[in-house]
Amino acid sequence: MFNPNLKHLRIFVEIARRGSFRNAANALHLSEPATSQAVTQLESLMGVKLLDRTTRSVRISEAGSAFLADAERLLEGLDYSIAALREFASSGRGRVSIACLSSAVYRLLPPVLAEMKVQYPGIDVVFLDDNMRGILQKIDKAECDLAIVSEDSSIKLGLSIPLLMDTFQAVCRFDHPLAKRKKINGAELSNFEMILLRRGSGIRDELDRTFESNGIQLNVVNETTQILTLLGLVEAGLGVTVLPSMLCPDPAHGAVAVIPIQKPSVQRKLGLIFATAREPSAAARLLADVVQRTVASATLKVPPGVSKLV
Repeated sequence: MFNPNLKHLRIFVEIARRGSFRNAANALHLSEPATSQAVTQLESLMGVKLLDRTTRSVRISEAGSAFLADAERLLEGLDYSIAALREFASSGRGRVSIACLSSAVYRLLPPVLAEMKVQYPGIDVVFLDDNMRGILQKIDKAECDLAIVSEDSSIKLGLSIPLLMDTFQAVCRFDHPLAKRKKINGAELSNFEMILLRRGSGIRDELDRTFESNGIQLNVVNETTQILTLLGLVEAGLGVTVLPSMLCPDPAHGAVAVIPIQKPSVQRKLGLIFATAREPSAAARLLADVVQRTVASATLKVPPGVSKLV
């Protein structure tokens, strides 16, 4: 079965924009019969009528209206990518900055930066690690070109490119009563002394939102802003913590146990966003592509509790 090609899409979009086969044909430097034939082929391939034609007018159908937005987005993205690659090819050099959540830097950025250096040695990559609030400020002010962040329902942030789903897990000392459990309900954690990241961190905010919406009140005895401090306190047996799987220590080392949490499951979706104040540069597009391919590759190993979205 044949699929629509780019020529089909361009002709359909042009007719929809101009409301005329003749005007669309002139704009695309095609004959009117060729333009009409392309639309007929597209409708046949799609199995639906996209345009309502009369002898005097052309109107886009309901199905055509629904398809138009996707077709325009596809063509605009392709055109920009081609232009970006041509821009880079003409100079071979560039500079791009990427911000990343501190909680994701360790596993994600090193392989990405290494791959960029191999593929695009002429592009200088500057990276900035920060918390969620700091990164969003940088994105809004265009202080960085793109960023790896956590999708946050409280600020209606939409990821441009989803990358990973990271599930939160309980972490305790190896000889803690929870250590031998295969899983734990979130409500059970209220029976233990908890040590958590301080309120205001993206991780703590996501945890609080999920637990509070399920009526779970944790017994928090200590808070800190530092992951290493948090894990040190847990390893000393001073309490239990909850962390995204990306940050959980390897239980094989023997110091701690990691226990999956169910009912409710706490998750964060990590992905890429672009600076909102400007169009992504060629270098930014290339870096985003490398991030996607690096995450999708078999060489990037993710811990249990993390799943790839690319």
